[in-house]
Amino acid sequence: PEPPPHGSVPSCAEGGVLGVLPGLVGTIQATEAIKVLLGIGETLVGRLLLIDALTMQFRSVRIKRDLSCPMCGTRTISSLIDYDAFCGVTAMVGDSEAHADITPAQLRERLLRGDDFDLIDVREPHEWAQQHIDGARLIPLATLPATIAQLDTSREIVVMCRSGARSANAAQQLRDAGFARVANLTGGILRWNADTQDA
Repeated sequence: PEPPPHGSVPSCAEGGVLGVLPGLVGTIQATEAIKVLLGIGETLVGRLLLIDALTMQFRSVRIKRDLSCPMCGTRTISSLIDYDAFCGVTAMVGDSEAHADITPAQLRERLLRGDDFDLIDVREPHEWAQQHIDGARLIPLATLPATIAQLDTSREIVVMCRSGARSANAAQQLRDAGFARVANLTGGILRWNADTQDA
C-alpha cells in the first residue's frame, strides 16, 4: 500500500533483468487480453501467477480483494504521481538525498555550461577505449576502494558506467566514505547515447 523509499528500487537497466522474462510474461498478458475480449477460457482475474524461470514452474495463488485498497477496493485513485520525480530521476548533482541521480540530458547541460564537478567512469579500460565522455576520469570499480583516498570529498561527483548498476554501487561506496555530493548517471552510457544522439 505504501511506495518503497525513494531510491531503494533500481531500474531494470541498473538492477538487471533476464531478457527473455518480459517476452514470456508479455505473451501471457496478450493471451489473457484475448481471452477477456473473446469471453472464453478462464482468466487470471483474482489470481496471482508466479513464474520460477530457474525451475520453469508456474503456479497461481488466489487473492482476495482488499476493500480498503485505493486501487481495487475504494477505487479512490484519480491520478498517478510523477514517478520520475518520485524515483529521483530528476534530482541534480548536489541533491542531499542519499540516492541522487542525474539524467543524461542534465549531465550534458552541466558539461556544456562548464560546471565544476568530477565525472568518474567506473567501467573497464576496454569499455572506455570503445567510447567515453570527454572530461571523464576512468577509475574501474574494482580499483575504486584503493583510489578513494585520492579524491576530494568536498567536490561534486557524478559516477557513470555502462547501464547504471556499477556506478550505483560506486556512488554508494563514495557516500559511505564521506562524500556528500554524489550522483549516479541513470542508464549509464547506453542511455547517454540514446538521449543525446540527436541533441
